[in-house]
Amino acid sequence: MKKSLSLAGKYAKALFSSLSPEKYERASGEIRKLEMATSSSELQKFLFDPTLQARAKKTLLLNFVENPLEEVVQLVSLLVEMKRIGLLEYITIIFDELKLEKNNEIYAEVETALPLSKAEEEAIVRKIEKETGLRGVLSVRDNPLLIAGYVIKFRDIVIDASLSGRLKRVSQKLGNSDSREVI
Repeated sequence: MKKSLSLAGKYAKALFSSLSPEKYERASGEIRKLEMATSSSELQKFLFDPTLQARAKKTLLLNFVENPLEEVVQLVSLLVEMKRIGLLEYITIIFDELKLEKNNEIYAEVETALPLSKAEEEAIVRKIEKETGLRGVLSVRDNPLLIAGYVIKFRDIVIDASLSGRLKRVSQKLGNSDSREVI
């Protein structure tokens, strides 16, 4: 997987650097449509069929995007020719991260036991900004298993301010391997 991420990063960076800033959003939308299309198991059978020509695969894929950017057409051609269309999911993620970074922003996932208030969201954004120097763009998801509090994930950083996380840490300090014994 590490090799796949590395390769996907190269493709995403190449696409990103080939575009002017005003094309970033459009390209992001186009590769997202392609990525969603390639997640279909029926389409995957077609795309990974070694008996079919690359031209047919490329044509089919590009039909999912109306009037695609030339840079996206080139990316699809290259991925199909090199038999790396499976990297599209990672390319989409990395491309979006590059786009955020260009705007001094960072994507952060927040899991919360209860819905966050606007003030709590703003406090989390400030915390992320303090850690990274970048403005946080949040994706918030409810997770009642946290009991109380929240977990923030960005880059390779995890900030666990949840009650369930605290209980697990206490359990580990007490030498219990199964955190359910504390609860």
